[in-house]
Amino acid sequence: MLSAFASRRVDGLIIVPASHDHSYLLADRRAGTAIVFVDRPPAFLDADTVLTDNEAGVRRGIRHLISHGHRCIGYLGDRQTIATASVRHQGYLEELVAQGIAIDEALVRLGLQGVESAEAAAAEMLALPRSPTAIFTGQNLITVGAYRALRRLGLHHRVALVGFDDIELADLLEPRITVIAQDRAAMGRTAAELLFRRLDGDRSPSVHHVIPTRLITRGSGKVRP
Repeated sequence: MLSAFASRRVDGLIIVPASHDHSYLLADRRAGTAIVFVDRPPAFLDADTVLTDNEAGVRRGIRHLISHGHRCIGYLGDRQTIATASVRHQGYLEELVAQGIAIDEALVRLGLQGVESAEAAAAEMLALPRSPTAIFTGQNLITVGAYRALRRLGLHHRVALVGFDDIELADLLEPRITVIAQDRAAMGRTAAELLFRRLDGDRSPSVHHVIPTRLITRGSGKVRP
């Protein structure tokens, strides 16, 4: 798809990448095509980026759970080959260490894809002899799966839940779901401003913007152990 755009000699591209090698865009970059990457950084290519502060967001969510008495906090994450998923998992580990909480690998499930795998992983974790009193989920579909497991097991009022990314109807569930929300409007606006600046002739070195997240407290993170 990107090659199709480039072949039509577009002046600029805003890319939300999925691949792990963007060196194929080097020729377009040298030819003067303005390129801005959003959400995930490029690989093997120097370009402007607009990213969410994933690590800080996760760490804030973990601190929210700790502030409500939780020290046995499980983590459900996406595939670690995805840059954002890897950074979010790292934020979870770093905040536990910073808070003096030992990392229990039995409370970590990675490589989850979709609602069903997240639900199964959450149920498995909740069946452990030392089960978590709280769960942090690394993206919205995983949050949905974790919530389904909690509801099915009757634990949604006993085990706290905080998710990365907001989800539809999160404010209508019981308890309502606390999330770390990305500011997608700010990301899009910043990316567009960067692109237009490049199109206007700015040839300065690549810049990298990091957009803060927001903790939306709705109740599920306040469930006490």
